[in-house]
Amino acid sequence: MSALPRAEGWGGGTMLPALLALAFGLFGIVLPQSDFFRAIPGDLGDARFNGLILEHVFRWLSGIDASLWSPGFFFPFPGALTFSDNHFGTVGVYALLRMFGLSAEVAFIGWFTFAYVANFLCACYVLRRFGLTASGSALGAFVFAFAMPVLVQAGHAQLGYRFAVPLAILALHRLLRDGHPAQLGWLGFWVTLQFYCSIYLGYFLLLLLGGYLLAAYLVPSSAPGFMRPDRIIAGLIRWPVRGELWRCIGVLLACVIALFALFAPYAYYADLYGLVRNPADIDRMLPRIGSYLLADSSRLWGRFSQHLGGIPMRQEHQMFVGVAACLLALVGIARGASHWLKVSALALALLVVLTLNVSGLSLYAFVEQLPMANAIRAVSRIGLVMVFPLGLLAGAGFDRLVVGSRGRAGPILAVVLTILLLLECATLQTLSVPLSVWRDRLALRLAEVPAALPADAIVYVPRQPNEPQFMTELDGMNVAQRLGRNTINGYSGNSPPGFGQTIDPCDDLIDRLTGYAHFMRLEIAQVDALARRVFVVGATLECALPGALPARMHFKGALPNAAFARVHVEIAGVAIANAQQLEVELVVSNGLDTVLASVSESNQPIRFSWRFVSADSGVPVSTDWATRSELRKDVPAHAREQLRLLIDAPIAPGRYRLEMTLLQENVAWFHERGMPIARSAQVVTVGSDSRIQPLAEN
Repeated sequence: MSALPRAEGWGGGTMLPALLALAFGLFGIVLPQSDFFRAIPGDLGDARFNGLILEHVFRWLSGIDASLWSPGFFFPFPGALTFSDNHFGTVGVYALLRMFGLSAEVAFIGWFTFAYVANFLCACYVLRRFGLTASGSALGAFVFAFAMPVLVQAGHAQLGYRFAVPLAILALHRLLRDGHPAQLGWLGFWVTLQFYCSIYLGYFLLLLLGGYLLAAYLVPSSAPGFMRPDRIIAGLIRWPVRGELWRCIGVLLACVIALFALFAPYAYYADLYGLVRNPADIDRMLPRIGSYLLADSSRLWGRFSQHLGGIPMRQEHQMFVGVAACLLALVGIARGASHWLKVSALALALLVVLTLNVSGLSLYAFVEQLPMANAIRAVSRIGLVMVFPLGLLAGAGFDRLVVGSRGRAGPILAVVLTILLLLECATLQTLSVPLSVWRDRLALRLAEVPAALPADAIVYVPRQPNEPQFMTELDGMNVAQRLGRNTINGYSGNSPPGFGQTIDPCDDLIDRLTGYAHFMRLEIAQVDALARRVFVVGATLECALPGALPARMHFKGALPNAAFARVHVEIAGVAIANAQQLEVELVVSNGLDTVLASVSESNQPIRFSWRFVSADSGVPVSTDWATRSELRKDVPAHAREQLRLLIDAPIAPGRYRLEMTLLQENVAWFHERGMPIARSAQVVTVGSDSRIQPLAEN
C-alpha cells in the first residue's frame, strides 16, 4: 500500500525501547499522579463519580445491586446510569482488582493506571505493524499514551481507555491494503469495543475513521492492490472465498446488536426526560486556534500559555501537544513520506478543520445535527484520538532522523527532541486527592447515619455552606452506595426534572420531590409519603411541602431580545440566615405581555446570579458571575413576585454589598440587554473568623 517497511519482530532486543518508554511513562508520570497508589488522580468530583459508577456495575455483576440502569442515584427517577458513561467495556479490570480483595478506592487507582499500559502497548504494536522501528514505535506510542492533552484529562477517568483506537486504524489500513473481509469485521469489533469503553471516545473514533477514509480517497497511491475507500463494498462482494464474507457479515451483525443493546436505554431515557444539548454548550467546547497552544499546568510552557485569553471553558481546551511532538511530526511528513503517513497527516488536518471554531463559525455545526452527535458536549476532547496520527508521524520523524539522515546531526536532534518530549510530559502538573481525604469524608458522613435506619429510608445529604453542590451530591451517592440504599442526591452529565441549582436545602429537596411528582403525575399526598421516607444526613431540616403541587409553565427556546429589558430584579432585603449564609428577599417585576415561565424544555432556564462588591470601592470581589439559583416560580404578565434566596456570604473579612442579576442560561445576561443590576442597601460585614456580623443600612 505504501513505502512503509516491513515491521521487525518482537523478539530479541526490539522490545527494549518499548519497555524503557513504558517504564518512564509509568514511574515518571502515571504513578506520581496517584502518589504511588496513595492518592486518587483527579479531584473529589469526577474521580469520585467514576469510582461510584464502576462500583455500581461491579455490585450489579456480583448480584448486590438489583438494577443495572437504575443505580439508586437521583432516586426515585429511573435510568440514572444513562446520564453518563457506564464503563461496561473496562469494568472487568476493576472487578478483577476488587475480587483480589482491593478496596474500592485502590481498585479505582489500579483501573486508572492500567489504562495507560493498555493504550501504550496497543499503540506500540500497531506502529510496529505500520513499519516503524522499535524505537520509533516506542516514541509514537509514548505520544499516544502520555501526551499533554491526555494527561490533562486525568480528572476525567472515563476517557482513559483508548486502546481500541490504534487497533481500529490498523484494521482500516489492512482493509484498504488487502480488501480482506476479516479486516472489516475487526474494524467493526474495535469500534464497538471503544464505544463500550467510552461513548465519547467511540464517537471521536468514528470521526477519526471518517477523516482517514476521506484522506485515503484524496491522497493517490501507486501501490498495487490499494483499494480506494469508495470501492470497498464492491471489492468485498467480489471476494472469492464466500465463507469469509459471511463470517464478516456475522461479526458486523453482532456488533450492530451490541451497539443497539448499549444505546437503546440511552435513547429511551433521553426521550423520556427530554435530554438534549443546547448548541451554545457545544459551541463553547469547540476548539479554537488558541486551544492548540494551551497547556496552563505545564511547568515548561504554562507561563506562555496563560497569556492566551478569550477561550471559554478554558480548562477543557488544554490541547497543546508540545514542541517536540510537533517538530518530530513535521520531520515525519517531510518530502518522501510514505502514502499512509500522508493519509495520517491529512486525516489529522481534516479533524482540526472540521471541529475548529473561528469567530463563532464552525463546520461542526453540520455534524452536530446528526443522530447521537448532539449528546457530545466537550468536542475539544477529540484531541484524545488525534494524538494517534500525531504519534505515528512523530515516530516516523524519529526514524527519519536516526535511520534516514547522514552524519550525526540527525541522531543528535532525535535524542534532543526525545528528551524534550519526555520533559514536556513529565513536567505537566495534575491534581490528586490523598486516599485519606476520600476515606475520612465518607467516614464522617457514615458516622452521621444511625445504625437502625428504617428499611425504606431514602438518604439525602443537603448542600453545605460555601461548598460546591457536586461535593454533597457525591457524598450522598457514596453514603447510599455503602449502605445499600437509594438516595435523592445525584451528580452526572445530565439530570432529571427538579434537579436545578439552589443553595437552600429545603428548596432543593422540595424541588426534587415535586419534580418527580410532576413527572409521574402524582398527587401531593403521594409526595408527602415519599418525603417522610427521606433521612437527612448531618442536619435537621424542617421543610414544609406546599399544599398543592406548584403550577409552573414550560417554555422552549430563547426569550426575544426585547424581553430582557422588560424584566427587573430588586433586592428588597437582606437578613442573616446563619453564620455563613444570608437570606435575600427579592422582587421580580415582569413587564412582558406574557408569563415569565420558570421551566425550560430546551436546557435554557432562567436563573438568578449574584456577586459581592466592596462596600467602600464598589470593585467586585469576583470579575465573573459564577453563582446560580433557579427561578422557582412563574411571574405573571405585568406582575410582581416576591422570592426568597439563601446564598453564601464571602469568606474573606471585609465590608460588602450584594449585587443581583438574571440570565437565561446559554442565551444572555439580562443586564447586558437592558436590565439594571440590583444592589443591596444593606452592608454585609464579614469578620476575621469568616462569620457574618450584624448588618448595617448605608
